[in-house]
Amino acid sequence: MSSALPLVVESVRAVARDVLQLVLRHAEHRPLPGAAPGAHIDLLLPAGPTRQYSLVNAAGAANQDRYEIAVGWDMRSRGGSRWIHEQLKVGQAVDASAPRNLFAMRPQDRRVLLVAGGIGITPIVAMARHCARQGLDWELLACARSAARLAYLEELRELAGARLRLHLDDEQDGPPRLDALLREPRWDGVYACGPAPMLDALQAATRHWPAGRLHMERFAATATPAGDGTRRDFELVLARSGCSTRVGADESVLAALGRLGIEHPSACREGLCGTCEVAVLDGEVRHLDAVLDAADPASRQRMMACVSRCAGERLVLDL
Repeated sequence: MSSALPLVVESVRAVARDVLQLVLRHAEHRPLPGAAPGAHIDLLLPAGPTRQYSLVNAAGAANQDRYEIAVGWDMRSRGGSRWIHEQLKVGQAVDASAPRNLFAMRPQDRRVLLVAGGIGITPIVAMARHCARQGLDWELLACARSAARLAYLEELRELAGARLRLHLDDEQDGPPRLDALLREPRWDGVYACGPAPMLDALQAATRHWPAGRLHMERFAATATPAGDGTRRDFELVLARSGCSTRVGADESVLAALGRLGIEHPSACREGLCGTCEVAVLDGEVRHLDAVLDAADPASRQRMMACVSRCAGERLVLDL
C-alpha cells in the first residue's frame, strides 16, 4: 500500500449485535484526508490482509480528525473481520490508504432513496447524515435480520423519523416488497449497499427506470455466466514497458502482469475495491468488476486488472 497513513485505534465499541465500531486517528496526531459520503479506506491489518471498509463519518470536508468504520462478524472471514473482532485492541497500530470513493452521491440528486442490507448500512449512514444536512427529500429502507443486528438504528430513527422504513426478518414475512416500492421512478437517485440478492432484486425492480438512477456498492462481484465468451486468451500489450504476452483463459490480467515482473497495486482481487484500476489505450474491455459502469463511455478507457478481461483479441494498457 503506497503512501499509507499510520493510524492508531482510539476506541472500539459495539454498535449492534456482532458489529464493532472502530475510531481511528493519525498516529502522529495529524489531520487525516477528508472524504465524501460513500468513500472507503483500505485497512492493512497486522495479521496481513488488506480489507476495505466504508467511512461512517465521511462528510465531505477537506480534512477530518478521525475515521470511523464499522465491521460485522463474518463466519466466512478470511482473516479480516475475525481478527478485528477477536484480537484488535485499543492502541493497536494499523496502516490505511487515503479515502477513495467509488460510491459517490450525485450533487444533482434532490430526491433520494437509500437502501441498506445488514452491514451495508455503513456507507448509508454517512449518506443519510448528508441528506439531512442538505435538506434533501429522502427516505431510508434499512433491512436486517433483527433490530438488534442493525447498526446505528437509534441514531437513524432520530435522524430520519418518518423517513425511515425498517424491514426486519424476524418480524416480517419474506423479503421487502421492492417491486411495489419502486414501481414509479419517484427518486432522482437510489443508493444501495448490501447482500447480492437484495441488490439483484433492486436491479430487477428498477429495470424500467431511466438509466443512471440506481447506484450500488456490492460486497462481492457478480458471478460471470458460464459460456459467455469471456474466458479465452488474448494478447496483452504494455505500452510504456514495451512488452507483451498472452493472457490465458484462466489467468487474470493482474496475474499476467505479475508474471511479467510488473508490480501493479491490488487489494481485494475480486473487482470490488478499485485499487488495481489501469488505463486502457486500445482494445475493448469486458467489465466483470463491481466498480465501473460499463454503460459509462469513460469506462472504455479503464479497467480493473484483477477480474476484467479483453472482449476481443488484443488489449493495450498504459503500463
